[in-house]
Amino acid sequence: MAIRLVVTDMDNTLYSWIDYIVPAVEAMVDAVQLATGFPRIKVVQSLKAVYGKYESNEYPFALQESSLFAEFPEFGSFDKLIIEPARMAFSEARRKYLKPYKGVADTLAALKEERVLVVALTDAPRNPAEQRVKRMGLDAWLAAIYTMPGFTFPAGPDGAALVAPDILQKQEKGEYRAACPAIELPREWEKPNPAGLKKILTTYGLQPFEVLVVGDSLKKDIAIAQELGCHDAWAEYGTYVSLEYRERLDIISSPAITRRHANHVFEQGAQQLAPTHTLSNFGQVLGLVEKL
Repeated sequence: MAIRLVVTDMDNTLYSWIDYIVPAVEAMVDAVQLATGFPRIKVVQSLKAVYGKYESNEYPFALQESSLFAEFPEFGSFDKLIIEPARMAFSEARRKYLKPYKGVADTLAALKEERVLVVALTDAPRNPAEQRVKRMGLDAWLAAIYTMPGFTFPAGPDGAALVAPDILQKQEKGEYRAACPAIELPREWEKPNPAGLKKILTTYGLQPFEVLVVGDSLKKDIAIAQELGCHDAWAEYGTYVSLEYRERLDIISSPAITRRHANHVFEQGAQQLAPTHTLSNFGQVLGLVEKL
C-alpha cells in the first residue's frame, strides 16, 4: 500500500528554528536596551520570565506583560517608544533568518503534485506556527497544521487590549491566518503524547502503514510514529547546532522552551530509539515515499 500522507514536524525539520529565534530575540533585546537604557541582563531576564510562563520565545506580547512595563505604566508611549522598535527589530531578523531548508518547498510541491497529503504536527502555539508557514509560503502546500493552543491578546485593568491598533486591525481582517487550516490540539497532547498523531489518522481515515512521520526528535517524533505503527524518518540534518548558537540559546531561552522547539538538543549523546530511516535533507522524503 502506498504512502498517502506525510506528517511532518516543523521546527528543525522544515526550517531551522534555532538559527532564526536566536538572532531575532537578540535583536529585540538590543532594541529594548537602546530605547530604555536598561542593562542587558535586566532586559533579558524580564523577557525570559514571560517567555518561560508561556513556554515560547515567540509570545508576541512579552514586553507589555514584563516587569519592564511596570516602570512605564502608560501603554501608548510604551508601545510607540519601546514595543514598536522591538517588534520591528524582531521582524527584520525573522525576515532575514527564517528560511525553509534547501529542497523543502520543491519537495512539498512535488508531493502535492503526486497527490500525497502533507500535514504538519508541531508543539508550537498556533499563532507563531501559522505565521511561520505563511511567511515562508509553505501553507500553499500543506493540507493543515496541527498546533498547541494559540495566544490571546493581553488586557489592562480596564479590559482594553494592550496591543497596537494596527495589530488588532490585521487580526480582525485575518491577515495573520495561513492559507491552510490550523487546528489547535489540547495542551496535554503535546508530543510525545501520540494523541495528536492519532487524531490526524482518524481525520484522514488512514491506517498507520499509509503514513510517513518525519521529524528531528527521536523521542517526540520517531517514538510516536513507531508506537502507532507508522513509517518513520529521522530528520538528522535538523539536529546539527553549533556550540555558539547553543550557548546563545541558553541565554535567551528556558529549557522548557528548548524542549518544545528543539528537543533533539537534550537527546544528543543519550541512548535513543533507532529510527527506521534517516534523512540528510528533506528532499529525500520524496524518494522515500516512492520507495515505500
